[in-house]
Amino acid sequence: MKKTLFNIFILGILLTFVSCNGDDPVTPKEHNIAKGLFILNEGTFTYANSSLTFYDPEADTVENNLFYRVNLAPLGDVANSMMMDETGMYIVVNNSKYIYKVDPKTMKYQAKLDGFTMPRHIISINKNKAYVSDQESTGLWIIDPATMQKTGFVELGNTTEKMVRVGDEVVVTNWSNYYQPGTSNSTIQFVNVVTDELVDEMAVAAEPNAIVKDKNDNIWVLCSGGYMPPCEPALFCINPSKREIIRRYDFAEGDYPSSMTIDKEGENLYILNGGFGTLDLYKMSIDDETLPTVPFISSQQSAVSGQQRVFSNVAVSEDGDIYLTDVKNYVQNGEVVRYTSNGEFVTSFEAGIVPGAMMFN
Repeated sequence: MKKTLFNIFILGILLTFVSCNGDDPVTPKEHNIAKGLFILNEGTFTYANSSLTFYDPEADTVENNLFYRVNLAPLGDVANSMMMDETGMYIVVNNSKYIYKVDPKTMKYQAKLDGFTMPRHIISINKNKAYVSDQESTGLWIIDPATMQKTGFVELGNTTEKMVRVGDEVVVTNWSNYYQPGTSNSTIQFVNVVTDELVDEMAVAAEPNAIVKDKNDNIWVLCSGGYMPPCEPALFCINPSKREIIRRYDFAEGDYPSSMTIDKEGENLYILNGGFGTLDLYKMSIDDETLPTVPFISSQQSAVSGQQRVFSNVAVSEDGDIYLTDVKNYVQNGEVVRYTSNGEFVTSFEAGIVPGAMMFN
């Protein structure tokens, strides 16, 4: 009994010491988010150690574990993507099967919507409608982002991934058929946002993993080619209104293009391509007739202390600066590397484990 009371006494002293410590990790922090870049760190699958990083390029400052520091709660298991609209900021947490809504100015928690099977990406239609893609369900969830309620489902017959809006249609990539054998993993589909109905689809190559819209309202679809032979990675330029392929670019055998974005002007594409774990960044104009053969930024030339960078995702700011995530060995904290529009190194900073999706506010 005396030993128990002594232990309680010691524990009380320790708790008092911790609560008085100015570096107390469980004290919530007030934030006023500046203009900058959000980085979503996926974390380790099933470890629920996803996190959110924010980088202020003007001040050249970085803050890790931002969601936890503000809300005193973990982000979840495999944070996959982000979206921001007039109603708030949304974080899709894939393996935890929910979406967080936060105040984009403070990062304070506002709501959570769960009940998905494997949510991937979210796209805003208007303040009362958004679509959520899902890697296990055969279609798109319809939600009301203002109230964080599900309001419907668009049946497409395929699992869904990246999306882009063109006029009154959302173009959806069908990237995976792992959880739905027999469905397509080599098509894009067109959904009318007024009627919430599938109106058309087009064949592309296997595993379309990225889609962007250029200044001419043409869409560009990047396809990895899949893991199983015949692997035929390709890039498509498509007129979405006419449902016509304007140009097809075929990558070399053994290539694995895995990420793509486009600049603010809608004129230049930035594509990560190479072998597994050795991706370089390539830049090409939307007017180019052939794929670039020389890297714009090389993962080998960007190596630190002789260790080659493992680029995973790319983002381009309004002023043209290029940001690349380096996942390292997928276990330790990764980095984000910043370059000028000319590909010159500016700085790098530590992020969380497996930094992936990036978004400017």
